[in-house]
Amino acid sequence: MSTVVLCAAGPQLGSLQRLAARLEEELRKSGREEIRWFELSAMKLAYCQGEFDCWVKTPGQCRARDAEGEIVAAIHEAEDLVLLDGVTFGGYSYALKRAQDRLICLLSPFFEKRAALTHHAGRYGRTANLFALGWMPVVDPEVAKTWSELADANALNLLAPRVGAAVVDDRGEAEWPAAIRKVLSSTAKPGASITGREPLRQELFAAAAGAPMTGEGKPPKRAALVIGSAKIKGTSVSETMARALAARLNQAGVSTEIHFAVEFLHEEKALATARGIAEADLLVLVTPLYVDSFPALATRMLESVARVRAGSGASGSGRFALVVNCGFPEAEHNRTVLRMARHFAESAGYEWAGGLPLGGGGAINPGAPLDAQRGPAEHVKRALDGAAASWARGAGVATEAIEAMAKAPMPDAIYRLMGDLGWRYQAHKHGLAQSELRARPLESGGE
Repeated sequence: MSTVVLCAAGPQLGSLQRLAARLEEELRKSGREEIRWFELSAMKLAYCQGEFDCWVKTPGQCRARDAEGEIVAAIHEAEDLVLLDGVTFGGYSYALKRAQDRLICLLSPFFEKRAALTHHAGRYGRTANLFALGWMPVVDPEVAKTWSELADANALNLLAPRVGAAVVDDRGEAEWPAAIRKVLSSTAKPGASITGREPLRQELFAAAAGAPMTGEGKPPKRAALVIGSAKIKGTSVSETMARALAARLNQAGVSTEIHFAVEFLHEEKALATARGIAEADLLVLVTPLYVDSFPALATRMLESVARVRAGSGASGSGRFALVVNCGFPEAEHNRTVLRMARHFAESAGYEWAGGLPLGGGGAINPGAPLDAQRGPAEHVKRALDGAAASWARGAGVATEAIEAMAKAPMPDAIYRLMGDLGWRYQAHKHGLAQSELRARPLESGGE
């Protein structure tokens, strides 16, 4: 059995490179001699396009043919998976997130309930432990807490037997070996701290709430809405909601512009786009939830905007808000990414205007305008009505809007049943036998 390390320590990140060297040393000292090391900052990887082909068209295999196939195969054979990265708003950088988003082919599309919430079932009978080692120039306890919560959520989704996480900084470099050993020896079971759904609900609402007003808010004149989905234009739930939100802001007198995360794929265009976005009075990211956090390209957008604002002295001006939807029926899955959004706002000098967390995003039809939809879309429209009114007058999102968005569109069990039937129908459309949905291409015989 081997250890796989997904590392994002580029040549300009001296501290991370030193941490990587210490990690390798401690891995070998612990008897982990077979190490597969993937330096992601030097690899050209495609980003996940969110089409779920690896579940319903080529089950267990990503359609993009690049080094990710080698990464996935190595993780399948590994006993331990270690993520090493600079902490980015409490989560992973764009370089690491590209690889992580595409690990979902190791899972089955079918739903099951674990630790009070819905998750995907496993595809294979054996999974690797997950350990996350992060670095910051100076550790922020709240950001470090988010890093650990994200690692636990990732491990729970990947069915990892054990999980461990830590964040270190340059001030405590002498303690790095001890911190690494503690992470690698962790016996914590993913989701063990979850005692029920209600505490998760409370965490969700606390994270979604906007920053308390310190005075009369200044109404924004210009808003930039960024669609975090990497799907083709006109085919995502995020775009459907973003266009509905833009219409409401326009009606309230706020000029809006819509951008797509794919605009940040190329560095030159990313910088120009980030400059324009950074100048808006209100920035709203409307995005799906990918592996408990932002999709890779949405992460790159946030990184770019934060750099531009740091260099322009824009700190203290503008507001940032998040509208996030996940494909699980429970909105509580969005609690950690909302914390990450707050960390981004603080890092980039924005006032946190709050977030709208949607569960059961699969019930929204991405092929029709939101305001033309009924049934499961009604609570989404009410939430956007309330949020747009608050944001247009320069206030944080109203509690009523958060509650409306977080309302379940249908009973969770019904959503899981309909979702599983939906996966089967998509497989049928692609000419697959139902048994192929559970294919195990990384095992001998593929079954």
